[in-house]
Amino acid sequence: MTLLGLLHGLPVWRLLFSTGYCGGLAWLGYYCLWSVSLRHATAAIMEVRRTSRFADGTPLLRRFSPFPTLDAKLVPAVIFYNGLMDGSDPVHRLLLVDIHSTMQATALCILVSSRSSSSSSLFLIVPTIWNIFNQFYGAAFVYPLYLLLESVSRGFDTLRPVDNSRVSAALLVSALLGSLLPFTFLFPAFIPCSVARKQRAIALYRFAPIIFALVQWVGEHLPLEALSVGVHPDSAPYVAAGLAAAVGHFYALGGAVAAARQPRGGTIRWSHIGYVFRRLYLPSATPPPSGIAVLPQAAHTFLQYDVWILLAAFVPYAYLLLAPVVSMSFWIVIPCLLSATVALGPGAMLAFAYALRWHVS
Repeated sequence: MTLLGLLHGLPVWRLLFSTGYCGGLAWLGYYCLWSVSLRHATAAIMEVRRTSRFADGTPLLRRFSPFPTLDAKLVPAVIFYNGLMDGSDPVHRLLLVDIHSTMQATALCILVSSRSSSSSSLFLIVPTIWNIFNQFYGAAFVYPLYLLLESVSRGFDTLRPVDNSRVSAALLVSALLGSLLPFTFLFPAFIPCSVARKQRAIALYRFAPIIFALVQWVGEHLPLEALSVGVHPDSAPYVAAGLAAAVGHFYALGGAVAAARQPRGGTIRWSHIGYVFRRLYLPSATPPPSGIAVLPQAAHTFLQYDVWILLAAFVPYAYLLLAPVVSMSFWIVIPCLLSATVALGPGAMLAFAYALRWHVS
């Protein structure tokens, strides 16, 4: 038996991964998101708050609901996303679709985990809180924390199935409908619309975790069992969420290649592909070229760090998830998971890892 095999059988392996690795990633994610990404943007954010106008003159809406206190909590998201969704830079749109597809797949994984703990409707508050927490503090900080608690509290040797057929069927519906949720606020990046509609879509998307939980709750009270006939009830929601996240990632990859085409003739500028992919996924330390670019660049960098921290968190977690049922060597599984993450995206890889665990166990 290899050293890694021996370590995997010890509780200390899980403890070290959870507290040391995931805890360290959570700290690193928080630092990258809230210190590194915003180092050039703090003054610009304060100026927008003070004047209610962005650097390009776009007004900042402050009322989205009948409750002023609630609206005050929604304004930071509007400041963050406004510059990414004006359609001026297609690279911004590509990353928005990619990372939000990944986050939605991860939200589904959290939802399934909560429903395997208990079929009581009260337990729907657990994934809702995690997803709200993610929206306010960032995936690079919140998801490593979630994996830390999940690995410590549940472990990897056995997974609890969802023992209620109606709940299982509702999870499949939630995976399918939930994959559309990101586009309820991303549509202004594709369709020209007014400033008010764009900012309202951004603000109201803060309620997406509640809507996602309500979709599951409604599904659990409808006779949906026939939908899961002929499919593996435990793996089907993961497969659906993974496919949706993979489509979002394929869109980003395909869009990056398309952005490298010549304006005339349609030929791909191979020398330009690397530049586009660097802009898409690699955080830049270069200061923004103008005051108008400060906030969009900071927000784009924020989401880039999300991608890298999630990759670093999801790959080893997926390995530990699959290790009890896959006999292949660590040195084979990890490169396979890394390749799957690059090809499919972090969210799709994690969802498919869960699906594979259920399929072979």
